[in-house]
Amino acid sequence: MTTSIKTISAIGLLGFGLAAIVATTSLANAGAPSDTCGYVTSTQNGMLVIEGAVLSAVPLQGSYTFRLQSSSGGGSSNISQGGNFTAIANQQTALGKVMINAGSNYKVDFSVSANGQAFDCNQEVANLR
Repeated sequence: MTTSIKTISAIGLLGFGLAAIVATTSLANAGAPSDTCGYVTSTQNGMLVIEGAVLSAVPLQGSYTFRLQSSSGGGSSNISQGGNFTAIANQQTALGKVMINAGSNYKVDFSVSANGQAFDCNQEVANLR
């Protein structure tokens, strides 16, 4: 009977250990936009479209700031957008969008705070999927 108790105890501890690892991994990843946030560029009617976006494996709730400084031969502009957002898991969510003259020089400052964490999303990404 002692062998059975030891075997059951070992199986129980193994199961508990695996559950602890899964829980720790889930907590470490909870709220992270799966390192998938940034801005996407495209052209539309001769204009450059710059759109901030986030894609996460978990639902997100938080706020964002999307700032853009641009300059070209015709002048310069400073655009600032931001606010609260809710993002559904596994669905790309747009967080700010601007259109500027194609060929302009620009700098993007895009950050997201969600589920108690802050993320720097200043990088251009080809696609969030």
